[in-house]
Amino acid sequence: MVASGPNERGQVAVYAVVLFPLLVLVLSLVYIVGNIEDLRSRIRADLDMAALTATQALDPTALATGAPPRLLPDEADQLARQYLAQNLAGLGSALAETSSDAAAAADVAVTNSGTDPITGSVVAAPTVTIRLAAPVHISLLSVAGLPTTISLTLVGSAAART
Repeated sequence: MVASGPNERGQVAVYAVVLFPLLVLVLSLVYIVGNIEDLRSRIRADLDMAALTATQALDPTALATGAPPRLLPDEADQLARQYLAQNLAGLGSALAETSSDAAAAADVAVTNSGTDPITGSVVAAPTVTIRLAAPVHISLLSVAGLPTTISLTLVGSAAART
């Protein structure tokens, strides 16, 4: 057993007082990052599914004549925004604006051939790409003295398959 000297009494209490708030802050930041990554993956899945849904807007005339498949840009855009608005509503209060406003503000690119204007990649099949800058509200950020609303910018894409 080690005897403590008169200058070491209460040292554990000082460590506890100093380290406990730091530990709480670190754990809070880990929780916040987890929430942000969860929101990022949910929004990315919504974008991918909205793009995939929009690829259903195939031009029936092109299909009937045996021409290569083509997307109807206006119809694909409308389908993408409708699906996105419906599914972003599932985020509830985490989204800092209405799901309809977020879907309306999204960049939707319908590309039948050439270069995708959002990703810059060459498309081999008709493609729908959606870029969304979603403002999300994370109230726990105030613990770290940070703004409680941040913007997550994500891209989702899908190609039409026939």
